[in-house]
Amino acid sequence: MIKIRKANPEDFKRLERILLQNEMLTSPEIDGSKGMQKIYESNGRYFLVAEINENVVGFIRGCYDGSRALIHQMAVDKNYQRKGIGRKMIECLASVFKSDGAPSISVTATEKTKEYYRKL
Repeated sequence: MIKIRKANPEDFKRLERILLQNEMLTSPEIDGSKGMQKIYESNGRYFLVAEINENVVGFIRGCYDGSRALIHQMAVDKNYQRKGIGRKMIECLASVFKSDGAPSISVTATEKTKEYYRKL
């Protein structure tokens, strides 16, 4: 069973490994543990992780400025991809955005991920 919860500092090293595994840790000083700590402190409500059997298998993070909501980054452990984890994280974060009053949600996507988000 997939559990979605707020990220916490104990998750950050595991999240770095997931980013590395997906070739997404291109700016460790921004997206690594130190960057995650800053995100956690300022936008923690929009920084979620997915767990299966208490094992962190993915994360999603976004921001909402009172006008626009944005999903900025998402990654799932390669061993757990194609199991609905990404979709569940997106649905959960979208629910948080909507409960906070966001009228719409945008996504930061690459050429590689654009089709995935389009299908959702």
